[in-house]
Amino acid sequence: MTSATEKRRKEFAERVARSLESGVVPWQRKDLPDMPAQSAVSGRSYGGLNALYLMEKCAEKGYKDPRFITASEANKNGLYVRKGEHGTVLEHWTRGNDGKIKPRGYVVFNTEQLNGKLPVPEPDKPNLEKAAQMLKNAGIEIKPGSDVKEYREAIKKLTVRNAEEHGVTQTVHTPELLGLRYSIASTAAMREAGIPVEQPEGAPVKSWANSIRHDPSQLSKAARDGGLIAEAVLMDMGKDRAAELFRAAMERADAQRGQELAAEAAAIPRGLDSNLPNADLSAVQEAVIAASDKAAAQVNDLRASASAREVKVNEPGNGIDKMAAARNVAKKELGDNAIVTSAQPGKTYSGKILGILGGLTAGPDMSAVQAISDNHAVLHEIKSISDRSNLKVGEEAVLSADEQGYSAVQGMDKGMDAETKHRKREGHKR
Repeated sequence: MTSATEKRRKEFAERVARSLESGVVPWQRKDLPDMPAQSAVSGRSYGGLNALYLMEKCAEKGYKDPRFITASEANKNGLYVRKGEHGTVLEHWTRGNDGKIKPRGYVVFNTEQLNGKLPVPEPDKPNLEKAAQMLKNAGIEIKPGSDVKEYREAIKKLTVRNAEEHGVTQTVHTPELLGLRYSIASTAAMREAGIPVEQPEGAPVKSWANSIRHDPSQLSKAARDGGLIAEAVLMDMGKDRAAELFRAAMERADAQRGQELAAEAAAIPRGLDSNLPNADLSAVQEAVIAASDKAAAQVNDLRASASAREVKVNEPGNGIDKMAAARNVAKKELGDNAIVTSAQPGKTYSGKILGILGGLTAGPDMSAVQAISDNHAVLHEIKSISDRSNLKVGEEAVLSADEQGYSAVQGMDKGMDAETKHRKREGHKR
């Protein structure tokens, strides 16, 4: 973790601790927008610590529009950031060519900071009939005539259930830290489902503040787990976009876990640990990265099992069907141990095109599967029809994903010799 990222996290944790000590849960404030913080371009909700960063910014500045956008995307839409406005730095984790997972900061601006206005989305008004059906999809019955409080309690119940299913209760052993995760998760799920958020009485805010002050990293860990649980809750309820959100949350959580494991390994002294005599630090770190890749394979298994839930997996754009199809393509070409991940915003990939999915129109229904190592493939959302027509199955290509996750063809690698291709793939594996 870079010093800038660590400093930003510590400062944010201190502000959250002060708010909790005053009796206010920052992510449950009444003056926050009704909807979760989301991208003004893709409509996707931010997750993990980034969601908390943006909620704090909305509360600080009084923003009623929950949408955020990068300056470059604003320019593409004919809008510009007003002079003197300051953006919010978010975190994006990527694996470099050296195999290490590193944070990359990027800046977003609220749409109220622009010199023009985008159409304001209509918030999900409290629709208890719709919410009751969503909860029924997840196996929780709500009696007719129940008030909003009953719906909140049902979401909390579902939150605890999903935390147990995803192993959070096995890795977090103190009640207050579990409660912190439940609070973040249930609040995020309520906002997505259109259920009004309210700070419950009796929340152990002082205990949360003490835990965060003692170890500031507990806040980022809770935000990571809370976001993952919330997306699982929404997927159970069959919420539109929930499957795509869940997949993105799994990848965010997996990247952060890998980074945390690498940081722990880096702290092991060479030859001084009685359990690891004469340990080679580089070998330890490589083992940690390998373990992270194995965890990614386990995440894929979770995604496969998730498709059996009551989610409309064949509805265009919800993501699960494309990922399942991409895994089938990758396993056929790379073997049963192949893993597939989505193209990460801002990253460029080189490798052979294993398959093309869809292709009638640009956007969610047009994707390509690209091998980047002997057992790792990437699923690209193709940006334009012309890019789609340039891709050929079996040929090497260079694709670059923009900040919204859509990929464009940068060139074909027809002239690349076999040794260079091998070195590139080995670089991605490391």
